[in-house]
Amino acid sequence: MRSDNGTASVQTGLPRSGTEIARYLAAAHLDAIPNDRQTPRLPTVDRAARVAGQARSALATRIWCAGATDAERREVLAGCKADAAVLEPVRRNLDRHLRGPANRLPPDRIETACRELGIEDADNALLSASERRSLDEDGYVDLGPLLTPAQLDAMRKRLGDAVAREGTTAGHEVSQTRGIARVSGTVIKAMNHDGVLDPFSFHPKLLAAVRHVLGTRFRYSSTNFHCPLPGYGHQAIHADWGWGVRDPEVVNAIWLLDDFTAENGPTRVVPGSHRWGEHPAGSTVDGAPRDLVAPVPGEVHLTGVAGSCIAYNAHLWHSGTQNFSTDLRRAQHAFFTRTVRPTQTDVPTLLDRGVFERLGPIAQTVLDVS
Repeated sequence: MRSDNGTASVQTGLPRSGTEIARYLAAAHLDAIPNDRQTPRLPTVDRAARVAGQARSALATRIWCAGATDAERREVLAGCKADAAVLEPVRRNLDRHLRGPANRLPPDRIETACRELGIEDADNALLSASERRSLDEDGYVDLGPLLTPAQLDAMRKRLGDAVAREGTTAGHEVSQTRGIARVSGTVIKAMNHDGVLDPFSFHPKLLAAVRHVLGTRFRYSSTNFHCPLPGYGHQAIHADWGWGVRDPEVVNAIWLLDDFTAENGPTRVVPGSHRWGEHPAGSTVDGAPRDLVAPVPGEVHLTGVAGSCIAYNAHLWHSGTQNFSTDLRRAQHAFFTRTVRPTQTDVPTLLDRGVFERLGPIAQTVLDVS
C-alpha cells in the first residue's frame, strides 16, 4: 500500500494490530498510515475564501450581538446594509436561527426532566463549586472518569464495528475529514439498540454541566465519534457556532475513549475565549484574518485518562491537533443547544424506532421527541 504522499506505508511496530487500524482507513479516506507521522499535515487554506469567511463571521457577530432578543436581531438584520456577497450568506445562516422556536416538545418538558434529574436549581449537587467555576471562567471542565473499563471496552468495540461497517460513508450526516474517522448520530442509530452508548448523551453529570451553561431549556443536537489516525488530526481553530455571541447557545462534550496524551492529538483550547464575544473565523491579527491553523497565544492542550468527560461552553475556541503516536486516539462528542435553536442532526429522521422505544421519558425529552 502507498500513503497519501506516495511513500510506502509502515505497518510494523504499531501497538495495535494492522487489522484493527485497517478497519479505520476507509472511514478516514486513507489507503495507509504514512511513513512519517511527524510531518505536519495541516488543513489547506484558500486565501480568498479565508478573507470572505472572516467578513461573513464578523458581520454575523455584529448583527447577533447588536440585539438582546431574537426580535431585535431580526430588526437589525432587516436594516443591515452590506455588500451582497457578504450579507446574503449571513442572512441565510441567521434566518435559520431566527425564524422562530425550533423545539418539538413544550419547553416545560425539559424543565420537568431537569427537576427529576436533580439539576433544576442552578446550585445543584451534581456539580461542585470548582467545576461550575471552571465552566464559567475557563469555558471547560474535566468531569473526571465517568465510565468503567467494561463500558469503555464495549463502547470501543461498538464504535469500531460501526466505522468498519459504514466505511467511506461514515460521518456523512455531519462532516467528513481526510485522516479522521467519524460516525455521526451514534446514540440514536440502531447501533445503540441496547443502550451501550447512552451515557454519551444522557449521563446526569454531563447534563448538569449543560444545564449550568444553557439553563433548563436545552436539547440534544448531535453525537459524533471522532478518531484521528496516526499522522493526522490537526484542525483549524474554531468554535461550534458560526459567529460570536454574548450569551451561550451551545455546549459540547468530549468523552475520552483513549487516554489523551501530549503525543496523540489532544484537543487544544483557548481558556476564557468563550467570553470574548468573537468567533475565531471572524477575528483578525494586525488587521489581517487570523491564521486559523497556527497556535493561538494562551492555548492549552487537554490531556486526561480514558473514561473521562470534558464538557465545554462550545463558543470556546478549540480544535483537534495532529496525532503523532502510532495508535488510534478515539473520542466521542456530545453536542447540545438551546431548545429554540435548530439541531445539527435531524433527530426524527435518524432516530431508530427500536432505540426510541427503549429509551425512558427523560432521554426522550433530552432528544426532544415523543
